Amino acid sequence: MENEPELTAATVIHHCLSDLLFQKKFPYAHFPEVVDLAVVGTGLGALQNGLSFVKQSNSFWDSTYWDVFPRPFLDTNALAYANAVAAWVRDEKDPAWASELPSEVKRPMKKSLKYLFKTDDSFFHPSTASSQLLAQTQNQWIDLAKEPSISKQVIAVRSLESDDQFNEQQEAVLLDKLRSPDRVVILHSISAVENLKLNGQKVADELRLLAENRDDEIRAKAVMALAKLDQLDDLTIGLAAKMVSDRVKYVSFAGVFALSSLETVREPVLRAVDGGLLRSLQSCDYEFIGIYAAAFTRWLDDPRSHVQELLEGDEPEYLQIMLDALDNVAEKKVALG
Repeated sequence: MENEPELTAATVIHHCLSDLLFQKKFPYAHFPEVVDLAVVGTGLGALQNGLSFVKQSNSFWDSTYWDVFPRPFLDTNALAYANAVAAWVRDEKDPAWASELPSEVKRPMKKSLKYLFKTDDSFFHPSTASSQLLAQTQNQWIDLAKEPSISKQVIAVRSLESDDQFNEQQEAVLLDKLRSPDRVVILHSISAVENLKLNGQKVADELRLLAENRDDEIRAKAVMALAKLDQLDDLTIGLAAKMVSDRVKYVSFAGVFALSSLETVREPVLRAVDGGLLRSLQSCDYEFIGIYAAAFTRWLDDPRSHVQELLEGDEPEYLQIMLDALDNVAEKKVALG
């Protein structure tokens, strides 16, 4: 650490802010990226802004599930936006410290800052008591979801909870949001539909349309939502089968996830899954291999024979890896039983 004084100082700052959040009993203090936000928000982010641990965020990460699968630190875009919000809440339209930011952070930061001053599009606002922000009734959240502000729409749909009294209103709002021109609103609305378990025909039809969207994350989330709601039809099963071979890992995962929720699959779908398994074995992607093993165990009476036939003449270690994966699935079933 003596050879990297900036990294050492940034680490100390990070741990001090983490300790402060825990002392204040902040509910998300255990999320590393929330601590990163606190560092920037308190004006102590100068060192952190200059540190880059990854050049590209993981394409397998679901942006709407940050509270379930948090990242270990903010990526460049998130860091830029955090700096913009920090300047905005201090009413700094052209902060002097921005000139010290690395160019890859400074450019998007200035763009975001300009947007914030122009639109005020933030659920949090310096003039509003933070304790009041989340103290909304379901009726108020429904009203907030209809606001033009993208930030308010996102927070509102994330805050909807199952309530028979408001079920029809929630469904109507989410149907509208699933048709939004803004991808972020669409993504969070899909998650809201999952959370509320809204599996009516109208919602399912909208999700099926989104399953053919050009945006990788939208179509992946739509297909997974249909699987979770038990609303896969022949068309979306076919789309899921095509997704299995997609170059984007998150899309490929969505296809495998959706298909593995089925009790049985037809031969063309099984062939597509076989191809996906071969690619996963070649890349040693054990996470996917485990999903394939679970799917074969669910679909086939004799998954070992299927795997042996499929991998016959291939690399011998591939067969052993897959047989071990099938054994692991069987062991888990026994343990659950």
